[in-house]
Amino acid sequence: MVKRNLALSWKIARRYIFSRKSTNAINIIAGVSMLGIIVGAAALIIVLSAFNGFEGLVKKLYSSFYPDLSIQLAEGKHFLADSLDVNALRAVPGVAALSLTLEENAILVYDDKEHIAMVKGVDDSFADVTAVDDSVIVGKYRLSALRLDSVEIDGAVLGAGVADMLDVMLGPNAGYLSLYMPRRGLNSGIGASRAFKEQRIRPVGIFRIQQEFDAKYMIVPLRFMQELLEYKDNRVGSVEIKVAPGANASRVQRDLQRIAGDRFTVKTRYELNPTVYRVMRTEKWAVYLVLTFILIVAAFNMIGSISMLVIEKRRDIGTLQALGASQQQIQAIFLLEGMLQTLLSMGIGFAIALVLLLGQLWFEWLKIPGSGTFVVQAYPVDIQALDFLLVATTILLIGLAAAWFPARQAAAARYMVKAEV
Repeated sequence: MVKRNLALSWKIARRYIFSRKSTNAINIIAGVSMLGIIVGAAALIIVLSAFNGFEGLVKKLYSSFYPDLSIQLAEGKHFLADSLDVNALRAVPGVAALSLTLEENAILVYDDKEHIAMVKGVDDSFADVTAVDDSVIVGKYRLSALRLDSVEIDGAVLGAGVADMLDVMLGPNAGYLSLYMPRRGLNSGIGASRAFKEQRIRPVGIFRIQQEFDAKYMIVPLRFMQELLEYKDNRVGSVEIKVAPGANASRVQRDLQRIAGDRFTVKTRYELNPTVYRVMRTEKWAVYLVLTFILIVAAFNMIGSISMLVIEKRRDIGTLQALGASQQQIQAIFLLEGMLQTLLSMGIGFAIALVLLLGQLWFEWLKIPGSGTFVVQAYPVDIQALDFLLVATTILLIGLAAAWFPARQAAAARYMVKAEV
């Protein structure tokens, strides 16, 4: 019985939505309300997909330089490498590669140009932990045992921004890059020539990942960095780890923390850069809320269109009541009317968004201004099924709320109509 009543309400609601109205204003208001939902649904999907694309791009860029996990001192900067059982860390299930690193700010001098940069000393396994070697655009990634004129020298790989600041040249005619580091433990008042430790290195490559890294970092051998800091006891700043594909990163992090002990903290890539990811997430959901409020405003037009439809169909309501239709059936007709409008509008909006997003993926319609200096040429998008589910749920709830009030009014008004009949 309930199914039969619902089927009847569905048929009447479907007939109402496609039938011509006696008053053109009802058609206009209904069209405006549907247009608002169409635009809102399409905009929500497009904006969320764009944020997904940029978030994925940032994660990819950061994964090129930052490791999956990093072990650092809870308090302090540098520690003896022997204070950690590196072999035990390497044996943890899920650890694909492990690298010892040491970084510090230094003054770089090349010819007559100077620049302060973060110099990162790495061991031979660093290329297995990150993808910096794949980001080298000029020269090569090779840090140790370079042979030049029968002499073995250390090589440095510079960020593109650092190389531009210093106007660095590569190749046979490239000069040496001088690094200056303040000496530790010296009293004030000594001469400038003794206050800084100087070492020279040969630039051999330039990498480009993202401006934040390109203008800040230079990569050198770990041994060179330890000598520059005058560490003779194998001190390092962090142990960087790559998690094997398919491994549970959280479990690996817990296992590493247990071995490292309380003196050390094991952080993920996102914990190393919490601000960047927090800002991206906040912006995404802020825009989502703004567009949702726009949908709520559009829903007011739906309330008006269904209310006017109720006024127009009051004789039909009276007839249905005379034939034995219950209050719930009358209410269901106009609730289904509102949900049909919502579903139809949402479907059209989703289709428009999908066409535009697929077009951006395949044909890259929208280019990023000045993309010649950026890592991608067009705005990235990432279509995710969860976004469609979230937006669909939001729109259906708004549509249900908008249709509820006029449907209740229709169910209550049937007694007056009956009296008129």
